[in-house]
Amino acid sequence: MTISTLSDRLSRYNKFFLLSPLLFFLIFFFAGPLLWLFRVSLYQSRGSSGFGIGGADGKEGGGFYVEGTWTLENYFKFFQDEYFRDIMFFTVELAFIVTVVTMLVSYPMAYYIYKAGAKLKTFLLIIVILPKLSNMLVLVYGLQILLANNGWINKALVGLNIIDEPVKLVYTLFSVVVSKVLLIAPYTILVITATLHGLDRTLRDAAMGLGASGTRAFLTITFPLSLPGSYVALLITIVWALGAFVSPLLLGNPDLQTLATEVPKQTFENVNWAMGSAIAFIILGLMFLVVLVFNLIIGSAIKWRTA
Repeated sequence: MTISTLSDRLSRYNKFFLLSPLLFFLIFFFAGPLLWLFRVSLYQSRGSSGFGIGGADGKEGGGFYVEGTWTLENYFKFFQDEYFRDIMFFTVELAFIVTVVTMLVSYPMAYYIYKAGAKLKTFLLIIVILPKLSNMLVLVYGLQILLANNGWINKALVGLNIIDEPVKLVYTLFSVVVSKVLLIAPYTILVITATLHGLDRTLRDAAMGLGASGTRAFLTITFPLSLPGSYVALLITIVWALGAFVSPLLLGNPDLQTLATEVPKQTFENVNWAMGSAIAFIILGLMFLVVLVFNLIIGSAIKWRTA
C-alpha cells in the first residue's frame, strides 16, 4: 500500500475524526441520560415509601419506582390532574410574557449598538455581556435585594414621593419576569446585533439615496432582512423561558411555580422519580412542540416576507 493510497483512505474518515469528540459527548452525556430519563418515566410509581430501587414484585418497602414495569400512567396522571395542568399553563404563559418583553428590549438595544460608534459599541457590548460574567445565583440574589421592600427601588420611589409606602416587587410575577429577561437578553441582543452587522449596508444607503427617510429605510430594508436572525433569538428566548427554574424558585411564590421547579419537587420531596422524569420529558416535548409551531407559522411568514 502506497503512502498516497493510505492518505486517500484516511481522508475519507477526516470528518468522522473531527466529529468524534462531539459525538462521544452527545451519546454519553446527552442521548444516554435522555433515554434513561424516558425509561424511568415509564416505570410504575411506588410513591414516597422509602429509599432504594424497589423490585418488580410490588412488595412493601423502599423504592422510588417499581422496577421492571412499563406504563404510561404518569403521563395520563399529569394531563388529568388539574394541579399539573395549571402549572403547565402558567409555564407557557410565563414563557410568552418573557419572550415578548425580551424581544421588545433586545431589538432596540441591538439596533442602537449596531448604529453606535466603535468606542461606544465596545462599551455597550461589555455592559450587555457583564451579567453573564457573574454567577446566575449572584444575579438573582442581587435582584432580591434590589426589589425588596427596603431595596433601592422602593426607597427611590418613596423618596421621590411617587409612592407613599413600599410596593411588593419581589416574590411576584414582576420579579420572575425581570430576572428571566436579564438572564436571556444578553444572548438575544448578541444574536440580533450579529445579524444586523451581517446585512449589506449599501441596500439601506441606496434606499436613502433614492429619497427614503431613515425610518422608511429601516422598515423596508433593515428590519425585514434582520428577521431571520431575530427569529433565532426568539426561539432561544422561548425555549429558555419554558425551562425557567432558578427565577421562579428564588423570586417566585408557591403560585408562580413552573414545570422545571416541579421536577425536583416530585423527585426529591415526594420521592417519585417516575413522575419527576415524566414531567422533565413533558418539558422537552413542550419545547419541541413550541419550536415546531413557531417554525411552521413564523418561520414560513419570514421566508415569505424576505423572499
